Amino acid sequence: MNITKKVFISSILATGLLCGAVGVYASNGVSLVQAYLNSTIKFTVNGVSWSPKDANGNKISPLVYNGSTYLPAKAVGEAMNASVLWNGSSKTVAITTSGSENTGEPYNDTSTTSKTPTATTPPAANDSVTQQSNLPSGVISLPSNFDLNTSGEKYRSVALAFIKAYGSDLTSGSSSGMNALIDKYAIDDIGGYNMEYKKSAKEYLAKMVASSIQDNDSVTMTEYARLLKIAPLSDVKFDKSFSDKNTYSANLGYKIMLPGYIYSLTTDLKFDFDEKTNSYIMTGVKFY
Repeated sequence: MNITKKVFISSILATGLLCGAVGVYASNGVSLVQAYLNSTIKFTVNGVSWSPKDANGNKISPLVYNGSTYLPAKAVGEAMNASVLWNGSSKTVAITTSGSENTGEPYNDTSTTSKTPTATTPPAANDSVTQQSNLPSGVISLPSNFDLNTSGEKYRSVALAFIKAYGSDLTSGSSSGMNALIDKYAIDDIGGYNMEYKKSAKEYLAKMVASSIQDNDSVTMTEYARLLKIAPLSDVKFDKSFSDKNTYSANLGYKIMLPGYIYSLTTDLKFDFDEKTNSYIMTGVKFY
């Protein structure tokens, strides 16, 4: 079973079809259905073998209901480099993809080779991104009293997004993918000063990509980039020894080991302290 982003988008539409097939809803909108766990079903993502896992990194088997295959939206979303967040107050699963020419297109889910997982597992309540109300939408901030371990686990998916974008940028030879994430998650100025955090971050990323390509042969870079692009969230580990918090700045460090490589890649999310909001705001990213 090969999962593509196009199929993943359609799986959200299929949720409504499933709900309509089970009959009359109970007063709370929840109905009981009978489904089956099938551990023999295998998956590939872009031609590479993929095993779905729950939020704790445990392998899970898909459900089969009325001839369709279902998995937690979070597991599939992360395989597609999409952010999946649960809003308990509004009972909404919020899915954000990196965007493509196929985004929003309906998909014919009747093919026997492309039945798509759709069942949703709400993430923990603290999965939502911490933001100050006066910050641009999407910018990540941490309260002054944030806990390194809690916040480190919380933003593993952001580190993974940069890791996968790094792989894509090594393939394209530009830093456009990582630049887009800097624009999404990082602030440009703090305290009204012209800090140009985004400019500095993008200049660093451009040099890093160019240096990596220059210092390695094309075969090595192609394989390295491929492994980065398919890296699962379960392989991204928060590393407290590479993380820090002081009066003026903070950082969250993440390590990932790639198959066939003896050294890990460290992704470092950088934050500077803002006295006005009494919080640490993301200003960039580093790779080691």
